[in-house]
Amino acid sequence: MAIRTLITFSLIALVVSSFVRADEGDQATDRRFVPARFAGGLDAASENIRFPDYKRDVTVYINCAARLSVTAEVERYFCLDYYGVGDTKFREAAEEFIAAAELSPAQVDGEAKGVEIYFRVFFGRKGDLYAAGVFPNWGDDADKYGLDYEAPQRYNEDPPAPKCGTVAGISRVQVTANGSSAGDVDLIMSYGVPEHYSACETWMTQVVRDGQYIPAQHEGTSVTATYVELRGDPDWFTLKKPEGL
Repeated sequence: MAIRTLITFSLIALVVSSFVRADEGDQATDRRFVPARFAGGLDAASENIRFPDYKRDVTVYINCAARLSVTAEVERYFCLDYYGVGDTKFREAAEEFIAAAELSPAQVDGEAKGVEIYFRVFFGRKGDLYAAGVFPNWGDDADKYGLDYEAPQRYNEDPPAPKCGTVAGISRVQVTANGSSAGDVDLIMSYGVPEHYSACETWMTQVVRDGQYIPAQHEGTSVTATYVELRGDPDWFTLKKPEGL
């Protein structure tokens, strides 16, 4: 019989909600930021991840994005296939997880906010041992803060969007401990109709440059970290409730 092991996280410090503390180099703020979180914590959420029928040894991280309402309902989501594993099973398992996930609402100064969240789902197998877990980030700053820091979350509404068709892009920007963007926006466009590139590049850059953010959280402290936003064809983000959920 295979033995299932689950990753253990320690988020006790992150649950303590008070006035945020800025990391060194940022001006302190008395604003109160509470990010959206998986209900019950990461350990409990990880229990709901189905490990796919995959017999070979493997280590996979599936990057996902989701839009949450002010009540933390999942409004749309998308997960990326993992390069190097010629199989969609892991992406499908990650999408099943977020489609059924329960989260607590994000808050800014006590007011609930709808947010864009970014997370990754881990799958690992070695022999008869296998594990699954969720991390509230894409790993951009894991070298500084570890695997379980909470990435920034954007809570403002999008500016009016141009017609982007099938254009897709991933934007990255630094978000300070005060919740503001800093520095240049790094934008990677993937594919789509060439005549849509210019307007969509400008819009995707504007979205993250002018965004309002709940800053990243690490051990109960607001810290400067990378915000990632995945945008593209709206059909990508249609909520797909898997059968049986």
